[in-house]
Amino acid sequence: MELFADVCPKTAENFSDSFRQFCTGEYRRDGVPVGYKNAQFHRVIKDFMIQGGDFVNGDGTGMTSIYGSKFRDENFDLEHSGPGILSMANAGPDTNGCQFFITCAKCDFLDKKHVVFGRVLDGLLTVRKIENVPTGQNNKPKIPIIVLLGEGAVGKTSLMLRYVENKFSPQHVSTLQASFLSKKLHVDGQAVVLNIWDTAGQEKFHALGPIYYRDSHGALLIYDVTDTNSFEKALIIGNKVDLERNRNVDTDEAIGYAKSIGAEHFETSAKDNIGVTQVFDYLVKGLVERAQHSKFQGTAVTSSSHYGASRRNDLLIIDDPPPVKKSCCFG
Repeated sequence: MELFADVCPKTAENFSDSFRQFCTGEYRRDGVPVGYKNAQFHRVIKDFMIQGGDFVNGDGTGMTSIYGSKFRDENFDLEHSGPGILSMANAGPDTNGCQFFITCAKCDFLDKKHVVFGRVLDGLLTVRKIENVPTGQNNKPKIPIIVLLGEGAVGKTSLMLRYVENKFSPQHVSTLQASFLSKKLHVDGQAVVLNIWDTAGQEKFHALGPIYYRDSHGALLIYDVTDTNSFEKALIIGNKVDLERNRNVDTDEAIGYAKSIGAEHFETSAKDNIGVTQVFDYLVKGLVERAQHSKFQGTAVTSSSHYGASRRNDLLIIDDPPPVKKSCCFG
């Protein structure tokens, strides 16, 4: 990534300093580190652009910067001359924040409206891959997302690592905010790319939870079979069954509760690789079946009536490409 600091020093500084602060945890909100780390591209339009950087809300409505909630347009000296141009997303004049977009084609209709401050040098292939992911409502990528929920130290990260990389580490490292891994698999002959989000279990991070599970397609609630307190707050997946001699949560009690709320119950061990694959495969298979059923019924897998209603006023969007005019030649 090249930043045009000589042309747009203030905008480039917001991105570079934000990238450093927002990725290393230097930037905090209510004492909790937040930032670009694990933030996704929430809007993808093929042959146009990919938009991301909303680590505040994760849906295109968030705005913040190193200068405050927003800052003014620095200049419009540079143009959206081709693919790979890095530019600021905004909600109108002088409303720059943390969101940006990368062009996938020449977008001269955005000139004088959005501040160009950089370009992609070596990652255009990655941009193309993102550009071609399936999208759904509001041009949001349709990659299935599973969120791991539960108290701290119940083994969420261990389960994720065992399933995705078939690894286990006995060392406990607390997750800060969230982390995620992706796994490619085939379900009933269909290729699926699954994003798995591991959310922090510490109480100080609980307020950030909605950012990660708002658009998730499924969730695993994990408790530690050796810790009664973890069972009282989060149920469904009983982990660490390799420590059976230290069990304090009765299996029948957990199964009974799961049935009472219409949920499934599994027990796993990331250490001994017991039941991990079965848990994720069961959930992914259900997601694929639900997607197929929804497609057949002509409805979206996930929908939000208030989301569409507030889009015009709230979403930080950039101008859509102008309609293609019929022509005898290409310009």
